Amino acid sequence: MQRLLSTYLFVSRKLAPELLGLIAEAGFQGLEIFCTRSHFEYALKQEVSAMASALAAHNLQLVSLHAPTSRDMSAMRESGTPLSICEVERVRRVEAMDELKRVIDVADDLPYARLILHMGGSRETADPRKRDAAFSSLEHLILHAHHAGVTICVENTLSEMGDPAYLRAFVDETRLSGLRFNFDIGHAHLAELPAEE
Repeated sequence: MQRLLSTYLFVSRKLAPELLGLIAEAGFQGLEIFCTRSHFEYALKQEVSAMASALAAHNLQLVSLHAPTSRDMSAMRESGTPLSICEVERVRRVEAMDELKRVIDVADDLPYARLILHMGGSRETADPRKRDAAFSSLEHLILHAHHAGVTICVENTLSEMGDPAYLRAFVDETRLSGLRFNFDIGHAHLAELPAEE
């Protein structure tokens, strides 16, 4: 079994070669890099090339990228403004898709197999308009990802639209091919907590 680590554990820090060295020394063979620009500047080719070199130097495999969940305000912090493929407002949805295409395009210089993606924000409620927006977004993103050799995997979250049953029904009803699931055990355990906890 391959030991993998999500860099979300270190998301408040820049993903530097020294940190990758510590991860490799701890016995991990592969990574899922969480994409926030303050952690990994995925939109700059020189940063992507430097990351490819650092991963190779530490014999670490990039297994997946986790899509950003919010818009970055500055180089050192996130805005907290959700980045959502479920946006009903077309302009904001197109902005989100453009940002996700930048993440997918990392594969041009740093190959990886899967892009892990949330269906909307953490408080996303099930709404037919949001469902249609997600369908439209995913149609475009799946095609873009396919050309890059990347598979999009929607991940279960605590929101209504991220519930595993909702995701299954979404795929069954939309018949989107090329879309996969990523089951996050941590999210699932949080969802099972009683409301008072």
